[in-house]
Amino acid sequence: KMLGMFKENPKAADALVRSMHKMEDKTNEIHISLIKNLRRVRTKDQILALLDLYEVAKSNMSRTERLLTESMGAIGNDQVIPILTQVARDPKINIGVRNQAVEILGKKKPDDVAVAFAELLGDPNTNLEVREFALNTMKGVKEENLVLALLNTYNMGKTEYYSLLNTMLDALGEFDDPQVKKAVIEIAHSDDYPIDIRKKAINNLAEFNDPSILNGLLPMLENKDNYIYYDNIINMVYKLGEEKKNAESVRRMAFKAHFSKKEYD
Repeated sequence: KMLGMFKENPKAADALVRSMHKMEDKTNEIHISLIKNLRRVRTKDQILALLDLYEVAKSNMSRTERLLTESMGAIGNDQVIPILTQVARDPKINIGVRNQAVEILGKKKPDDVAVAFAELLGDPNTNLEVREFALNTMKGVKEENLVLALLNTYNMGKTEYYSLLNTMLDALGEFDDPQVKKAVIEIAHSDDYPIDIRKKAINNLAEFNDPSILNGLLPMLENKDNYIYYDNIINMVYKLGEEKKNAESVRRMAFKAHFSKKEYD
């Protein structure tokens, strides 16, 4: 009560928290002492007592969380939401505390915290674990601002992934490894990757100096949509010294693609 009278003094809150920690330490000491003394009783009784202690600890945690949420709710959203968002975004604060801030935000009404979550997810400095925790906390929420934030997060993650992949492809050609080759072939074939990434993958395949790769790659030219990769594939054929051997196949596939395009048009 005395500390509560010094509401405007920041030291009052620190003193209250220190008091709470001391009380928690004393409680833990008692629990540890009880657990040590349990060794003197039957195994069955030990297990029952430990289960009781577990229930007490879980109940205390649940009560603390409820009181915490109620207390923060009493402060008012206009004051508490910006502070919780700031806590969640601060890399200097313990990750557990930051996740707890996100969890409390998640218990607020979606339309009240959508902007806060949008800021949290949209901040490139937000720790990956906190971002993932935020996404899981807000699962199923259909508030417009949050949905847009989720889309932005997805696009940002995708851009980062493709940027990393692009950098990796620059180095992959230096490794003559079957698994690396398999991965690059998969990228070259897959429609899930952007055009520039696939082109780079096709260019890199020549570095493996393996003509058998062409058996899987040349049939791509039968599809008119893949003609954007024509130059890359042909350059690879020449680099591998396989132009004469595959000249007829390339012409046949080009004709098939051209005929297919006319039929489609």
